[in-house]
Parts: sequence; structure tokens; C-alpha cells
Amino acid sequence: MSRRRPVSRLLACSLLVAIACGDSAPQDAKTPPPVRSAGETKVEPTPDAKTPDTPAPEDPFADDRWEDDDATGGEDEPPPPKPPATEGPWPGPCKVSYKGGPTVRFKHTDAGGTVRIDQDGDGEADTCGKFERKDGHVTKISIDLDCDKKTDLRIEPKPQAGSNLVAAKVTANADNGGNRELTLVNLGVFAGLEPGYPIAAAPGEVESVVADGRVTKAHTKSTGEGSTSIELSYDKDGRIKTVKEDLGRDGTVDRKFTYKFDAKGNPTRIDVVTTIPAPAGDKPAGAKAKPETKKQSATFDYACWK
Repeated sequence: MSRRRPVSRLLACSLLVAIACGDSAPQDAKTPPPVRSAGETKVEPTPDAKTPDTPAPEDPFADDRWEDDDATGGEDEPPPPKPPATEGPWPGPCKVSYKGGPTVRFKHTDAGGTVRIDQDGDGEADTCGKFERKDGHVTKISIDLDCDKKTDLRIEPKPQAGSNLVAAKVTANADNGGNRELTLVNLGVFAGLEPGYPIAAAPGEVESVVADGRVTKAHTKSTGEGSTSIELSYDKDGRIKTVKEDLGRDGTVDRKFTYKFDAKGNPTRIDVVTTIPAPAGDKPAGAKAKPETKKQSATFDYACWK
């Protein structure tokens, strides 16, 4: 849906092998060579047994490279990209700013781009990522959680025919969940490290309702902690309008996202309403506890395309 700076090459490996070959040392002229008696058989020394080398675990990100400019996520904007020749929405925003929250900055190229997230507003990127695009779809997302020019996990989404469900291959080390396959729902709104995936679960663990080629409802088969249920609505042009999330599948809406677009189809604003349940025991006897509601908005900047 990260944590960067100039990007040189991420992982570079060099292996230097030195092989020494040559004649053995000359015999001392004063020391005659040993005399072998008649019939004596020459016995060659037995070489020391070699322990076969144990190959190191293959690094799935060893060939990943972070080629980027030297920006660190501060206020300096990347150079403007060349606008696409076709009319319609831009491939993505230049900056997404959440009021009282993170700032997300994008740099776009013909084949994809990079993204940096300043989570705490200190002007430094906390999470970084890069993405690749083909035929209007994001095909690969590499996430650098610490902005240290190293890939921590990679998502390779593949759209499914007939709906906005996505099958994704995730490559990650054990600390980040390991390699796995996921089913996602693609919102098509590039507001963070990925173009909106409000639900993610193992294949076969997501049940969905599809109408007119778009998912309108989906939920994980499991309930309780880690489970999710979502309800989606779209505008007359098929763009995402609202997303309601029930985290834990307890029947309550925990977060509601409302999306707004301009005339060309570029997203211009996201309004988020988060409902926080009242802690147990904080209400008088017989009184009904009221949940806390928090509102946050994000605005989109497309100045780099103009």
C-alpha cells in the first residue's frame, strides 16, 4: 500500500578468486635426491578430505537495485516527469498529504517510479518503495522498510479476468512473513506504496461478491483477530467511491474511506473516518459507551505533471 534517498545500487556482489600456479621449489644442490630401492613402489600421499561447501541461502533480492535521485524525502520535489501523450488521468500523484499524518512523495518514470513516506513529518523518509507498471497495471512493488536501499519484501500483483480481484506473489524473508501467495482487491487509487489493497488473504480464504466486474463485498473466511470484511461502492464511471472496513468481522465499521476525483479521473481527496470503541469499564452503570470518532483527510498534488 515502504520508508529514501539517492539510490545507487542496492546489492552488489563481487567474487575474486586467486589461483596460484607454478613450479615447486628447486631441490637444494647439496642434498642428493632420495634413492628408491629396486622394486620399491612410489606411493602418492592421500589428499586431505575436503568438506563440501554449504551454499548460502539464496537471497531473493540479491539482484534488486535501487536507482534513484539523492532526495531524502524532504520538501525538495523530484524533477518533473514528461507528461503522458494521452488524455485522461495521470499515472499517479506527485504527493499525497494527510493532514496531521504522513506525507507520501512519488517520482514517476515511463516504466513505474519510486515512493517515499515521511510518517512522522520530520522531513525524512521512513519507508521507501518502487513500483513497475505495464499496460496500465502495477506489476511489481518493492518495499524498503527502513529506506536503507535494501528490499525487504516484494509484491507482484496479477489482475484476474472479470473483476478487480488480484492474485499476488509475495517474496519476503521470515521476519516479514516469508514467501506467500495472496488474494487482493485492487482499488486503482495510488495513494501509498500500492494502488489500494484493502483486503489481503491466502488464496481460497477470500469470499467476494462481484457486480459489473467489480467487487462490492469481500471478507476473509476467518473471524476474530486478523480477519477483515469490506464493502465497496463505485461512482457512475466505475471509480472507487467508498470503502467500509470491519476489522475483526464483529459487525461494526472501523474505518470508512471516501474518495473524490476531478473531471479527468485523478483522485483529489480521501476522507477517512476511524471509529475507536470505548474502553470497557469507562461508562457509568446502565449507560451506553460511545465510541470515539477520528477524521483525517488526504489531498493529492499533481504539480510535477504540469
